Amino acid sequence: MATMTHEPPLAPTRPRRFEYKVIDTGKRLEAELNALGEDGWQVVGVTTKKQLFIAPPQAIILMREIDRFH
Repeated sequence: MATMTHEPPLAPTRPRRFEYKVIDTGKRLEAELNALGEDGWQVVGVTTKKQLFIAPPQAIILMREIDRFH
């Protein structure tokens, strides 16, 4: 007698989506980063000079995943 197993089909997956933010360094940087961290933002890069057209000198680049269900 053969035994058969049934596995449910895999759920369709959606591509992960992210949003990005660039902030300038300033006097209240630590407080601003702490507040952003509470909202799910993570630091992914730092510029030390004018390396990007979108970033002012000494900027911090952050990103967070956009909620998949909204």
